[in-house]
Amino acid sequence: MLANSFYDEEIKVNAENFNIESLLAMSHSPVRNYVIPGLTSYLIGQPSESGTVRLFCNERDHQEQITPHSHRFDFQCWVLAGKVTNRIWTRNHYMTHPDGDIFVSSHIKCCGRIGAYEKKVNDRGNWSYRDFTYSAGECYSMKHNDIHSIQFSRGAKVLFFEGATITDTSTVIEPYTGDKHIETMEVRPWMFQKESGAAAGKTGG
Repeated sequence: MLANSFYDEEIKVNAENFNIESLLAMSHSPVRNYVIPGLTSYLIGQPSESGTVRLFCNERDHQEQITPHSHRFDFQCWVLAGKVTNRIWTRNHYMTHPDGDIFVSSHIKCCGRIGAYEKKVNDRGNWSYRDFTYSAGECYSMKHNDIHSIQFSRGAKVLFFEGATITDTSTVIEPYTGDKHIETMEVRPWMFQKESGAAAGKTGG
């Protein structure tokens, strides 16, 4: 059984007899450089209204920052190889909280294709974080309104169970300093490069 949310006890699933290579052969429809260089998202089977199964494969040691964000759905993950560090952000009650920093929260609405969105600034708040690291065989999950950023090790492979869409918007938080909103969320031309057909096992992903 997978954890119900990030603060639950860590769950480890016995993966001793799990054949990762067979799963890689089932993968298709890669989207390369998924926010960061070297991270590829593959589909396993076909998406449906009730959910989608993806496989994330990372081929580089992840150094780049990912803007903290929520999702439009609940999801659960099983780490098959490598490690991931899930950074969970929590809004504090006071703007002067000593363990946090000031961020601007914005609502993001998807515009029908990956990487296309509308952004509406919401408000400022004081946010702090906790890191949770998961290794091969461990599972974690998040609710759609949890805000996180994540880091993948080189060679990480994560099976991602995406639930049904719950809301049409998500939230991002970006730094506020010197009376300025620093907009760190961006979509670059090299991100979200779609390819057809190739399975993860055929591309070295």
